[in-house]
Formats: sequence, structure tokens, C-alpha cells
Amino acid sequence: MAIQDYQKAQKLAEKQSRDLPSLERILRETGAEVEGQLPMGQMEIPLSLIKGTVQDERSNAFSAEFMPLLDLDTEFCSKWSALCDSVREVGVNEPIVVQEYMQRFYIVEGNKRVSVSKYFGAVSIEAVVTRIVPRKTDTAAYKVYSEFVEFHRISGIYEIEMQQPGEFLRLIQAVTPVEQPDDPDDPPALPEPWDEDLRRDVKFMYSVFAAYYANKMNLHLNITAGEAFLHFLEIYGFAQLRELSSVELQRRMERIRGEFRVLGNDNPTSHILNPTEASQKVALTKRIPLPIGQSTLKIAFLYPKKPDESAWVYNHDKGREDIEKIFGDAIRTEYHVCSAEDAEAYIEKSIANGCKLIFTTSPVYHACSMRMAVAHPEVIILNCSMNTAYQQLRTYYLRIYEAKFIIGVLAGAMTESNHIGYIADYPVYGTPASIAAFALGVEMVKPCASVFLEWSTLENHNPRESFRQKQIDLISGRDTYVPGSSDKDESYGLYIYDYNREKPKRLAHPVWNWGSLYEDLVRSVLIGAWKNDANQNEKQALNYYWGMSSGAIDVECSDELPGGVRKLVELIKERITLGKLDPFSGAGAIYTMTGKCVVQEGQKLTPDEIIRADWLPANVIGKLPEISDLAPQFREFAKWHHIHGQNGAGLLK
Repeated sequence: MAIQDYQKAQKLAEKQSRDLPSLERILRETGAEVEGQLPMGQMEIPLSLIKGTVQDERSNAFSAEFMPLLDLDTEFCSKWSALCDSVREVGVNEPIVVQEYMQRFYIVEGNKRVSVSKYFGAVSIEAVVTRIVPRKTDTAAYKVYSEFVEFHRISGIYEIEMQQPGEFLRLIQAVTPVEQPDDPDDPPALPEPWDEDLRRDVKFMYSVFAAYYANKMNLHLNITAGEAFLHFLEIYGFAQLRELSSVELQRRMERIRGEFRVLGNDNPTSHILNPTEASQKVALTKRIPLPIGQSTLKIAFLYPKKPDESAWVYNHDKGREDIEKIFGDAIRTEYHVCSAEDAEAYIEKSIANGCKLIFTTSPVYHACSMRMAVAHPEVIILNCSMNTAYQQLRTYYLRIYEAKFIIGVLAGAMTESNHIGYIADYPVYGTPASIAAFALGVEMVKPCASVFLEWSTLENHNPRESFRQKQIDLISGRDTYVPGSSDKDESYGLYIYDYNREKPKRLAHPVWNWGSLYEDLVRSVLIGAWKNDANQNEKQALNYYWGMSSGAIDVECSDELPGGVRKLVELIKERITLGKLDPFSGAGAIYTMTGKCVVQEGQKLTPDEIIRADWLPANVIGKLPEISDLAPQFREFAKWHHIHGQNGAGLLK
């Protein structure tokens, strides 16, 4: 009987590689240095992570998957067969001895026990483990492993694998949330080690997920089951998943199956830069189903502040009013002002009110919008942000950097001192692109001018006072005024500030025309064309990223501008609208202040590269602040899309 098992195992070995790794060879060939050894004690380890032997000479008896290679007439065969009979009757009754290196195990003693266990399809085995501690390096692999060490200390779990730095820490946070430090350079706050119940529940959930992922998602995706599992937890929330059975977990996995394809896609996001022909194609069927007796499409908007308290919300609400005028009785809108913590309750309330289309108008709503989109597939939910991680939640934003470029050209044409001020708000995705576009516009007409960067959200800091000290009177400030503010002066857009009279003179300002975007999206829903864009981008998340070419972005100039300057502005607007001028793909290369080339001559940046830009051009004097530099009331918003690692891109510190 055992001889027959040996023969079957040999046949399996014939189909496998004969190159069984050894830790000695790995360290020798890679030149990796070892810091020391750390006894970990006895524990249960996954067989899937046993990758070889410690010594070279112990590796020639097995295939790469530990199936036996030696002939039937050898002593090795006799011992393997006898062990096979013993394991069949009583199991493996003695722990193996292994060394762990970079989250992989290599056998010191117990090769045959591993071989027989794998032959019988076991998933784990008891082992006495010694960790081989690698010497610290700056590589991504070392960073991932060092984070794994912390993850294992807290969780006691080995089998979850990640490929990118930060993912193990996100997994810890997804299971046991801990308030994080404001400064991303500070070490993350970590919870106490998990108790046995929590560890068991996470292992059960992961085992169910990993089995589903292996069986249903065998599409050669370039993400591990652990990375997909993290995505799963961040969408649904661990607390909501913890009490579910394996069948219920699998149902939720099936609902977001497409999300894993997006996550594993080398090009995960499709940015829709203009209204598409497909989105305007009338469908006779598949229109969004309205409740019985309801002929009007009800639409809800979620706002983080009241329209008269925030210029951002004011512009969105103007867009809401625009579509009410355009579509008349075909739609009915409502809006709710709420925090991110209360957003799910308001979305549920809107759905109960019969709303079939919901716009959540701030990045702080992104996570809850995704959860609600999965929970209510019959409702269309869109989030206003540049976070484009999910297929089931489309996002939208406007290419404001196009307007900033034009205003930069205007500033360069109007400056007399060659010193121009720029006030930014949050150091988040998209902001460096706007600053850079403005500075490149300045440089196009006035190469010798400098842009002095200040931030309105810094703690205990007054940008205007800083400009006063530098005698800078030409300033690019906030995009528009706050409707409910007592400070309804002209200090928004590009303006000249008279420090003696405290009366600014506004020259131009950007126009955010959200109504243009909302009109197109609402129309596509009304005519049944909503799914057409998604059908053409089945493996990508969709982000509507509109600009001047669609009428969503514009620049409004003062009548007091010189006629020649106004003509220049109109000419550049026309060329950007026609796609004949791109702020980031001019004739020459673009350099940072330290001389680093970030855009090659003739290179055209993709929308993703523009959105995620973390650099500033050479004519900018300033830097991107950390979250800890911001006033407390601004830090929470900035955390959602804070740019990490920006100082490595050549910014002036």
C-alpha cells in the first residue's frame, strides 16, 4: 500500500521542477547578509510556505514541491513508505525543525514528514521555528518583511502574503483600528497582540477567502490572495464580516468579483476626459428601474458643509440647481449635510426616499460610498474624489489645473516685480498639479519670475502676512469666495493686493462648472446609457475627469484687464479646449528646484501621472507640508488623499 503511494508521489514529482531551493544557496547567490537568529518556539506553520531545505545536500531527494525522486530500491523509499503508513494511522506526531527567512520556511529536520504531509494534502504542520533575521536594507522587499514581522507579532498569522510596503499595516488597521499619528513619517500606532478568538476568526475568514480566490479568480492576476483579502476587508469592514458564515462570506466575495480584476490590472483606471458617444446613446431597455408609481428620477447630494459655509459645496450646489432647471419635472433633487461617520445613514435615508442616483461630493465619503454601492447595486452612487480604486463606485473630478495654467500665464504677463504669490490649501492629490501648472504658465511668458508658495491650512500661519513681508502683491488665492463669509472681498482667484488700502483688485478666477458634468451623468441615466461606459471598460475603475473641452472648467477675467492680455487668455483657452495645448507637455523638459527632470522633452503625462504628481517646478519657492503641519481642523480631510514621499521628488524643503 505504502509502496503504491510512493509510486504515485514519484509520478507527481515527474511533473514538477527538480530544483528544490536551499537557504544556503539563496543567501550565497543573492549576497544577502544576515543580522542574526531569533528562536520563535513551536507553532503551526502553513505547508505552502515551506519552500526548501536549509542545506544544499539535503535538497536532491525531492522535487520543488517535496515529492520524492529517489528509486524504489533505496533506503529512502523504505523510510518514506513506513512514514506514510504511520501518518495515515496516527498523523505526524513530532514537530519538524525549520528556519524562517523572509516569510518562507526551510527545513533543518523533517523533510520526509513534510513530503508525506504534502502528499496527503495537509495544509499545516507543527514546527520548531528559528527566524533568520536579514540585515536592514532600503529595498521594498525588506520593508514588506519588516512590516510582516510586526503583523506576525500582533496576529500570530504566517500565511497572509503581501507585495507592497504599507499593506500589512493597512491589514492590521482594517482588523483592529488604532488612531494614527498626524505625521506619516512617524511610526504607525499598532494595537496589542490579538487574542485567540480574534486570531481564529481572521484565519477562518482568510482561509475561506483564499480558497474562493484560488478557485474563482485563477486569472494570473499580479496580486496575492492577501492583497485581495485586504481589499475585501476595506470594502465591507471586518466587524460586518466577522459574524458571517463561509457561505455568506462567499456571497459577498462574488458581489465584488470584478474589483479583484481591477486591483490586479496593470492599468486599473480609465479616466473619461470628455462625454463619450456611448454615454449619450439612447437605450430602449435597461433604464434604471424606478419605484412603482414613480416617474421622476430622484437624486440625492451629500455635502460635508452647508452651501453658504463652503465655496466647494456652494459650487456643487449650484450644479445641483443647474440640473433642476435643465431637466425640470424629469428629476427631483434633495441634499443632506453630514459628516463621513453619518453618511451611510443618510445614504440609506435617501434610498428609502426613492433616490436612485446619489452624488457624494467629498473625498471623505469615499469609503462609505463604496460600502453602500456594494450593498445597494440597484442604486447608482458616485463619489467626488480622485480615488479610483473600485469598479463598482465611479468617481468624478475636474481638471482644474487647466484653469490654473491659464491664470499662471496671466500672472506672468501682469507681474512687475517677478515675484508672484500662490496660496494653496491641502497637500493632497491634485494640488501639486495645480501649483505646477500655474508655475509653468508663469514660466511660459516670464521665465525669470518666481512663484512663492504659501498654505492657508497651516497652523498659526497667515499667508497674506508672509506676502506682505516679502512685498508680494500679485497673488493667486482660493478659487472663489465663500458665500456665507463676512469677507466677501475680491481676494480670490488672481488679484492685486493693495497693502495700504486693504482692498484687493481681482484680475481673474477659475470657474468650477459641476453642472456640466452632472448634466451629462444624469442624462446618461435617464436615457438608459449609464452602463455603456462600464461595458467598454470591464476591467477598470472609471473616473470622470473633465476640463475645458467639456465646458466643466473655465476662467473668468476682469473687464479691467488690458485687451492684449485678455486676447492671450482667450487664445490659450481655445487651444486647451481643442486639445492643442497641454500644460505638462510643452516643447521643453520640466525640472524641479534641485534639477531633477520629472517630465522629459516631448513626454505627455497620463491623467494618473498628473493626479499623483508629487513635485513642483524649479520656479516655485516653497514645499508641500506634512499633515502634522496643518491646523487640527484641516488634518482629517487631508489624511484621505495625502501625498506620501513627496520630499524625494526634489522639492525645496
